Amino acid sequence: MRSAKVSLADELAEVVHVLESAQLIAELLVTEGLPDAESKSRAPKMLEAMLALAIERVRLLRKVVIGSVDVENLVARHNRVGQRQRGDDPDVHLPVSAPRPSRRHR
Repeated sequence: MRSAKVSLADELAEVVHVLESAQLIAELLVTEGLPDAESKSRAPKMLEAMLALAIERVRLLRKVVIGSVDVENLVARHNRVGQRQRGDDPDVHLPVSAPRPSRRHR
């Protein structure tokens, strides 16, 4: 396995995008800025789904940081470390280790 790494900055940025989207939908719902009745009826479930997604990603990230789950559980397209570019923000890279062999208890 290639030595893959997870970008903590990119993971957190993705969670922020989800939360900002939820915030926008909530504002549109409150100010009656949604375009039609269908959008108004779908908005609460969309908010619920977005918040659940953000909460679970933060919970998973916490488990990775405290070492109770492997970093490989966090790997996703949006947080894989690529080639650093000049001017990139500082970042923390979490190394993904090779999968451990499973242990069977007898």
